[in-house]
Amino acid sequence: MGGQKKPTISKLKKMLEGKRKKSDKEETRKVEYGVLIDPQKREELLNYINGLRYVTPNMVSRKGEIKISVAKKFLRELEREGVVKLDIKNRELEIYIPLRS
Repeated sequence: MGGQKKPTISKLKKMLEGKRKKSDKEETRKVEYGVLIDPQKREELLNYINGLRYVTPNMVSRKGEIKISVAKKFLRELEREGVVKLDIKNRELEIYIPLRS
């Protein structure tokens, strides 16, 4: 009936230190993904794609630090240009194969 006991001073200090450590780790892991592909990043991604056996939008998104929806549009554009070929597609995944010329 008395409710929860008050924590001791040392217990409060430990709880606060634990919260600070967690917040520091979360801040360093966040990555801001962009929505545009400039010509320099496009060339970098093309070189990256040509060195692979296959490529997915997720791989392009991580390498170029762009959104997955932008990566999908980028790969579809490359397919229209004839740089890559769509190999497998279903609701969740698109796998492209680079065409080396």
